[in-house]
Amino acid sequence: MIVLNTYAIITEQFPNKETKVKDFDPYILKDNLLEFTYQEDGDLIKLLFVKKRIDQEQVNCKLVINYMPYSRMDRKIEGDLFTLQYICAFINDLHFEKVYVIEPHSAKTIELLRNSEAIYPALDWLPAIMDQMQFTDQDRIVFPDKGAAARYHNTGYDHSCIFDKTRNPETGRIENMLLKQGDIPKGAKCIIVDDLCSAGGTFLWAGQTLKQMGASEIYLLVTHCEPRVLSGKLLDQDSPIDKVFTGTSMMQQTHPKIEYITINLENYV
Repeated sequence: MIVLNTYAIITEQFPNKETKVKDFDPYILKDNLLEFTYQEDGDLIKLLFVKKRIDQEQVNCKLVINYMPYSRMDRKIEGDLFTLQYICAFINDLHFEKVYVIEPHSAKTIELLRNSEAIYPALDWLPAIMDQMQFTDQDRIVFPDKGAAARYHNTGYDHSCIFDKTRNPETGRIENMLLKQGDIPKGAKCIIVDDLCSAGGTFLWAGQTLKQMGASEIYLLVTHCEPRVLSGKLLDQDSPIDKVFTGTSMMQQTHPKIEYITINLENYV
């Protein structure tokens, strides 16, 4: 989905699957803001068409990327292409005045995108969630791995914990998860914080470990959540995760364990 100055661009398909973009001339301003929500590769072609039309008016245009596509393919792995660099090159060639990325998976995205800036709304959501959960000094913010810890080290909360997880190099499955930093007091409420949830295996493992260590309530805060989570075990009745707080960058399906948080772009752009 592409939104131009709060107007949702309308697209259709011709019978041969080519993209048809409906006129949006009345919504082009002197200074424009495009909001891009990736759902499939065809959305990148739509972004190309929309930006090229705006360019014809010789006006300014900034881009907000709600979720950076291919952000997990952020390095060269034997046998696979380093695809993030190609997506970033594609966006760079569209020559946006500024590019804002909501919670990039790693610093590589910002490194590859010209005139870009990362936005971390989870850090703004966290205090309100802590208040809602009535956090005390006996409760804990939990980072499931060192990547999350590096991303959110500015939480301003002293009582945080960091897990260290080990994956099987061939299957990618988690084989072990140990508490590397901090402690879990008996009866503690915990909020696990990270950028992205897919099926939720990491958070399910972390939640089970926290329960074994004596945690009483466990919540998950992720900016991006894939629809795949609905088919996993993370949201089951017997899951250790009591509730998931997330944005609407990748899904909006309702579930009793999911609470959506809206990003107010005016606070960042």
